[in-house]
Amino acid sequence: MLVSGNQVTVRGEATGTPVGDFFGTAAAGKSFKLMSIDVHTIEGGRIVRSHHVEDWIGTVRQLKCAN
Repeated sequence: MLVSGNQVTVRGEATGTPVGDFFGTAAAGKSFKLMSIDVHTIEGGRIVRSHHVEDWIGTVRQLKCAN
């Protein structure tokens, strides 16, 4: 987490293992890590704007490549 002025940036990570078809990739028992970034703007002690990005391309690449 990084705080700069009225903006808070958060890097998150989630993991999973698909049990069925996932973004056109057949389930093969492979796991993945999904990285995300959130940027929140704070005004008056409240979040007034949020931007959220997830790296789904990176997730699909992990599932399609050999481990």
